[in-house]
Amino acid sequence: MKYSNLTITGKRDGFGCQYNAVLSGIALCHQNRKYRYVHTPFFQVSHGYQSPEKTSLANKITGIPDGRHGKKIHISRKYIRRVFHNTPYYYSQSFRDVVRNYYWKNKTCVNVDIVVHIRRGDIHTGDRLINDKISKHPRYQSNKYYNKLIPSIVKNYPDHYTIAIHSEGDLSDFAGITDGWPENISERVIWKIGRNGDAQCKFDMLSAFHEMVCAKVLIQSKSGLSFVAGVLNTSDNVYFMPNSVSMGQKKPLENWKIIT
Repeated sequence: MKYSNLTITGKRDGFGCQYNAVLSGIALCHQNRKYRYVHTPFFQVSHGYQSPEKTSLANKITGIPDGRHGKKIHISRKYIRRVFHNTPYYYSQSFRDVVRNYYWKNKTCVNVDIVVHIRRGDIHTGDRLINDKISKHPRYQSNKYYNKLIPSIVKNYPDHYTIAIHSEGDLSDFAGITDGWPENISERVIWKIGRNGDAQCKFDMLSAFHEMVCAKVLIQSKSGLSFVAGVLNTSDNVYFMPNSVSMGQKKPLENWKIIT
């Protein structure tokens, strides 16, 4: 059977969006045997991973080997539009097993219970007004929003589950999120706040991503990072945040729960 070698390349944005673009290529080839996926590693990743050394770390965590040696590339795309228009179909269980097998090469799962991703670092400065009263950025969700959302979800799970909140910025940026929470919820919160563009900080992007993949319960944000983590996560307790402006993050997978 004749087939065409397809690769995904040419994007320069964040890790999650580039990873999802790669997944769209793998998914098309998984469903349509007229194509074979040939992996091209990321050339550069935004948000602190632009250097060759940091980009190499981002490539390594995916587990997907460079497949270009000795291969002729017939089709090169930045992403596959038809896949993003129907992710529940293309991101099937068998496809997810394929990309999970790549991911789990030479890795071990960390023990984390509930992980919340709050997207802030790259949309923070200049995108909201003072005191958390209003925001112009379509991916921004207020502290008041999370103040109500998080308890409404965690109450459905064992009361010994810890709640790790991953984001970027200063801890003061999240003032008010735990206001009024019962003590048996607020005392379980572990703040894991990184710094935008700093791949050297304690709670860096890739360690945050790995915790999202391993979480028993994952509460996503409007972000490619937590979207792709949800694709790799094996739990049925992935909470999807609708109304994303990014084409590849608009539709939840079939076993995800939709935040209303």
